[in-house]
Amino acid sequence: MNAKQLLGAVAAMIIKIALAAVVIVVVFRLAVYAYDFGYQVFADIPVSEGEGRIVSVVISEGQSSRDLAKMLEQKGLVNDANAFYIYERLSDYKDMLQPGVYELSTSMKAEEMLEIVCHKEGGTEETNGN
Repeated sequence: MNAKQLLGAVAAMIIKIALAAVVIVVVFRLAVYAYDFGYQVFADIPVSEGEGRIVSVVISEGQSSRDLAKMLEQKGLVNDANAFYIYERLSDYKDMLQPGVYELSTSMKAEEMLEIVCHKEGGTEETNGN
């Protein structure tokens, strides 16, 4: 084996090792992201503990659960709109949003918020949190 072949073999080995390292880092980051997202969906942890902050939410006729999730994130009631949306899709409240004006709290879990905004009667609903 001459020097040129040896350098070629070493360069190929370095490229393979670098590629393997990149794949490992990408897979690790994807796994961490998937775990964090799953935890947000299934742990159902409120944004704040204790009293929380009361926020008024208006749901209009025909509003989608994805739009509601985005609005709740903008108002600081949930940390991640996508996690709330997935939670709603997997819950017993799927496609049951009722139009109205609701008072929700940052101390509420997603389940509690859905219970309020998906009630059967419609109209205005007020609550003090927990």
